[in-house]
Order: sequence, then C-alpha cells, then structure tokens
Amino acid sequence: MARRVYYRISDRPDGCFDAVVTIEPDTVVRREGFVSLAEVEDWIEGLRDLMAALGAPVAQDESSGEPAGTEIRSENLCLPGNLRTRR
Repeated sequence: MARRVYYRISDRPDGCFDAVVTIEPDTVVRREGFVSLAEVEDWIEGLRDLMAALGAPVAQDESSGEPAGTEIRSENLCLPGNLRTRR
C-alpha cells in the first residue's frame, strides 16, 4: 500500500526557506536553508517525481505554523551569497 506524503514550506527569519516532508506513518525529513522560494519549489517537484514513481503522491500539508520550540541558531543562518554545506 502506498504511503501518504505531505510537505510544508516554512519561512525563516533570515529570509531562507525550509521544507518539511512527512511520510506516513512516522518519518519526517527536513531540508533546511533554501535561499529562494523557487529553489524549494524545484526541490519539491523533484520529490513529486520520485514519489510518483514509487506510487506515493505528494500533497501540500495545510497545517499552519512551525512546531513549538523551533529556533534558528546563528550557525544555520543562510546569508545572501553564501553557500551552505550539507551535513
């Protein structure tokens, strides 16, 4: 049976964007530090293609807000013109 996959795009105070993907029942993946909304939307389109090949369509999660306790640490800031390394 195909799993449900939902994504959420969140704005950060530093002007970057994060993508949070939930694969039911219990997997959450967070990709941080997209420098533009277009970049995160391109990443979501790639996710849609991949998950469609696996029979798991991707839908936008309509829930609002960030989870409680989410904070932006200074080492995670995405400043214009700087590249972020993958961890």
